[in-house]
Amino acid sequence: MLLWGTYLPAHGEDFSACWVATEVDSLLGRERQITRCRIAGGDVVDYASDTSVPSRLYPNLGTDLTGECWYLTSAVTRWVYLSLFVNGDAILGFDPDPAPGQVALATERIPRCTSEPSPLVDPTTEAWQYVTQYIHAPPTPSVNPIPGDGVTGLETFVGVPVPEVHETQLASATGVTLDIYIEVSGVEIDWGDDRVDSFPADEAALAGYPDGLATHIYEVKHEAGYGLSISYDWTARWRVTGGEWEFLAVPDTTTIVDYPVAEIVSVITE
Repeated sequence: MLLWGTYLPAHGEDFSACWVATEVDSLLGRERQITRCRIAGGDVVDYASDTSVPSRLYPNLGTDLTGECWYLTSAVTRWVYLSLFVNGDAILGFDPDPAPGQVALATERIPRCTSEPSPLVDPTTEAWQYVTQYIHAPPTPSVNPIPGDGVTGLETFVGVPVPEVHETQLASATGVTLDIYIEVSGVEIDWGDDRVDSFPADEAALAGYPDGLATHIYEVKHEAGYGLSISYDWTARWRVTGGEWEFLAVPDTTTIVDYPVAEIVSVITE
C-alpha cells in the first residue's frame, strides 16, 4: 500500500511539511520508514516514501524535537540540494535567485526531520525584515516659496535631507552572519505638472533655496494646488559575509505636498 490512514488527498494537494517516521509493519513484524506529511491546514497522512506523495516537493530548513533538520514541502523554497546521503542527511544551499546559479550559503551536514518541523526563516526574509523595519520615514522636504506663496514665472526650490548610508551585520538563524547595506541612491521630484526630475543623493544638489539644484518654474496657475511629490529611491542589498551581494527590490518612500500656484497680473493704473 502507498498510503495509510483514512484521508487520501487529491493530486496537487498542498503539504506544509513532510518528514520521515518509523512504523511497525504488522505483517512482517518489523520497523519500516515512512513519509509522514501534514496537509496544509489539515490532516496528517502517511505515505510509503517521498515519491508516493502526490505533489512536487522542495527541501526546506527547519527544526523539530531534535533540533535543526531538513524536510520537504510543496511550497517553492530557495533551498537546493548540494549533497544527499544514504542515511537521509543532506547539505543544503540557499539560492536567493530563482534562476540557477551560485548559492549564497551552504549548511553543514544536517539530518532529515523525524518529527513535525517548524520552518526556519530564510536569509532573504531576515534581510528583508530588517530593511523594511529600517526604511520607514518618507522625505521631509522644504519648499521655497512655502506652500501658498508659489507664483508662476518664479523659481520654486525643493530641499531634501538625505539619510546617511546604513551598514550593519545581522546574525542569521541559519548560523551565519549577514551584511546589510542600505542607502538612498537618488531623489525623484514630480512637480505635479508633468515635469519629473531625478537628482543624485547629494546634500549640495538638494540643499534647497538659494543654492540647490532642485528647482522648477511653474507656468500655469493652480489654485487648488499641484501634487508636488518627493521620493527617496532606496538601494538595499545583503550577503552572507564574504559572499556575493544580493539586491532587494525596496519600494520608494514618498511625501506629497499640496502646492498652490498663483499668477501675478500686472495692472496699469493712471
